[in-house]
Amino acid sequence: MILPPIPTPFDREGRLDAGAFRELAEALEPLVDGLLIYGSGGEGVHLTPEERARGLRALKPRKPFLVGLMEETLPQAERALLEAREAGAMASLVTPPRYHHTSLGEGLVAYYQALAEGMPLFLYHVPQNTKVDLPLAAVETLAQHPRIMGIKDSGGDLSRLAFYQAHLRDFRVFTGHAPTLLGALALGAEGGILAAANLAPRAYRTLLETFRAGRLAEAQALQRRLFPLGSLLAQGGVPLLKQALRHLGLPAGYPRPPYPPESPLWPRFLPVLDKLKEEGWIL
Repeated sequence: MILPPIPTPFDREGRLDAGAFRELAEALEPLVDGLLIYGSGGEGVHLTPEERARGLRALKPRKPFLVGLMEETLPQAERALLEAREAGAMASLVTPPRYHHTSLGEGLVAYYQALAEGMPLFLYHVPQNTKVDLPLAAVETLAQHPRIMGIKDSGGDLSRLAFYQAHLRDFRVFTGHAPTLLGALALGAEGGILAAANLAPRAYRTLLETFRAGRLAEAQALQRRLFPLGSLLAQGGVPLLKQALRHLGLPAGYPRPPYPPESPLWPRFLPVLDKLKEEGWIL
């Protein structure tokens, strides 16, 4: 499966644009296997509770979708979890509490186990954003819970993927790191939840299909071709992703202030985007 973490559109004043959100989701959904709403690329941490609810009400996905949950405590998480369940999400994608993470101890496992009683969930390991590593021992413990379905690992550390394959064979693993997608697939990942899939959904689905068909040389060539797109987007984050989508005529809106409306990486990114578009890989 290839799922994009769709951006949440804000206008230039930082106001949520629910109509643009629905339009963007409807444009992307037919091209992918499902959606992630309010992931890192969806600026889930930048929304008020009221905005989260309003945005979810605006969307009517037909394909499976996940909802990101990036809270710090169980009371904060309960409302978001309930809204995701009522919206019909197949699961929540949950980052670890991070502000006082060194004090968590066994509370980390307890946090995920408590949330899993409310609905199925995936663990979300994204240390470049949270500055927190999910301990592998905790992942192994949590994988035994019947409602903890798997993990999205965006760290790009293939040794962690090797651990999942060796120790958690029934655990569903998705990578969030586009530059190492092929390596992740070789280590048993089911697919990718990739910001770059917002721009090149057919390319990443083709890479997945060619790998599954055993056409490894073809898959390697496509991974090399896509590497600059994924690498630059990992550096540029939400401002670069939204700028690229606006350039392509999609209603991605702008990052919420104080984050900049445009990325300094755009002059390097635009030729990569245009070349891939000429080759038929971009939206």
